[in-house]
Amino acid sequence: MPDSTPPGARGQPAWCLLSISASHFATHALPASGRAAIGRGPSCTVRIDDPGIGEEHAALHVGEGFSIEDSGSAGGTWVRGERLAAGRAVPVRPGEPISLGPVLLVVHERTALQPRSFWTHGYFELRVEEECARASRRKGSFGILRVQVERGSEARAEEVLGRTLRLMDVLARYAPGQFEVLLCDAEPELVQVVNGRVADALGRAAIEHSIRVACYPRDGSNSYALMATLGSGAGAASPPAPAASGTAMRGIEAVVERVAGSDISVLILGETGVGKERLAETVHTRSARKERPFLRLNCGALSETLLESELFGHERGAFTGADRTKPGLLETAAGGTVLLDEVGELPASIQVKLLRVLEERKVLAVGGLQPRAIDVRFIAATNRDLEASVGRGVFRADLFYRLNAVTLVIPPLRERGDEVGPMAERFVAEFSRRLGKDAPPALSKEATALLLAYRWPGNIRELRNVCERAVLLCAGPEIRAEHLPLDRMSATVRLPAQAGPEAALLAGGEGDERERISHALAVSGGNQAAAADLLGVSRRTLLKRLDQYNLPRPRKGRG
Repeated sequence: MPDSTPPGARGQPAWCLLSISASHFATHALPASGRAAIGRGPSCTVRIDDPGIGEEHAALHVGEGFSIEDSGSAGGTWVRGERLAAGRAVPVRPGEPISLGPVLLVVHERTALQPRSFWTHGYFELRVEEECARASRRKGSFGILRVQVERGSEARAEEVLGRTLRLMDVLARYAPGQFEVLLCDAEPELVQVVNGRVADALGRAAIEHSIRVACYPRDGSNSYALMATLGSGAGAASPPAPAASGTAMRGIEAVVERVAGSDISVLILGETGVGKERLAETVHTRSARKERPFLRLNCGALSETLLESELFGHERGAFTGADRTKPGLLETAAGGTVLLDEVGELPASIQVKLLRVLEERKVLAVGGLQPRAIDVRFIAATNRDLEASVGRGVFRADLFYRLNAVTLVIPPLRERGDEVGPMAERFVAEFSRRLGKDAPPALSKEATALLLAYRWPGNIRELRNVCERAVLLCAGPEIRAEHLPLDRMSATVRLPAQAGPEAALLAGGEGDERERISHALAVSGGNQAAAADLLGVSRRTLLKRLDQYNLPRPRKGRG
């Protein structure tokens, strides 16, 4: 066993206090000597964010040895199976467990820890996608933090994040001065605790910072929605407005103009991130209800009990924790519009009650006896095929027909190629203003080609996220291909239609052929093999064409 005398004469404190509970795991540096207060209070030397810990729960005395005393806490301090009397210090040895309510403390010798790994943004997004799939299967949750620190403090911030966060958490560099953290298996309450702990640690290190938070499934059910939440800084992921309407959207806007002034129910269908919520807001703002509330409820983010309470409200004493009467969303939106987002996720029991509300325009609160009249317009949105859900018997046919008096189907972004360029320019300008740049950087030809060739599985949300990242990484007047996530985008690009392996190059003459080769190299990040695959030819044929047209061969590893 190591000598229990703290070697303060050697400079830095050589002892730490390890704290473990059901919700956290942390290591706290101890002073070389003196009294270290332990508790939740801001003045404590060792701060532990746990509801079972008092403001100043106990104190650890560091000197010739170690001793612990209780500060009159409600939860008590336990050593060797005995509860300590308040104010009485008891010696403890390194490695000996100390119980403070639900938290276990252990004094241990400080060791040189290996530095934490900070991954790339591309790897981080893959881990988030994996965590989404895992949480969906297990009905679990997790959180993401995006931490921005002042320039020049990145190295200190890495050290703070590395020692503050759990070993199971994933850390990545998003952009200069920005970090990302994946908090695996974390409920929203724990995410907020960790957020506070990180903020406190950065503050103690005198590092200027800001932190944005997103939680699954509250703020999104996929990586694109969660990243968009972090990018916008909003409490919930909200699809951005298009910069300009292309051909595919003009027909939808014409229908919106005709139906917005009525109270007819509208059903909006489309993939995740295409702008369903934004279109619903457009219907509301062009109606006579525009001065009244527009309220959104994500039907897939709440449990059945909470969903019923949020929609219809509850009376005092209706269930455990209902200490007051609470009006539901349908009542608080009086005179306005209610968007039922992800309506395809509604449980069967809620579908029955919602159908009754649509027919009678009255709501019965949980635990209530008398229904109350409401005046709201309903807009529903989902990325599911509701007709198929009706066919499988998981969605009521009568509710489906009530909701889809008018159906608007928003096409995915890959079918709206004429909108990608204007949207990207708008997002670049928006994020440049937010960052205080004098002028937004221009999109280079290579970057534009890559944006137009990509299939955008995350639709507008993903485009917004990519543009924000590009603006952060771009230090000059032009956004180039290397400022985009090439590792992800180059794998799913689409080139103009091709007639066959060799005809792909030769169709349209030499001028078109040269342009197609340059285009393929741009979207593949200079990777010759990937460019050859995109063009439908062998790598050898591609190299011959490069020599024929006197085009420079990309350097190895450029992509």
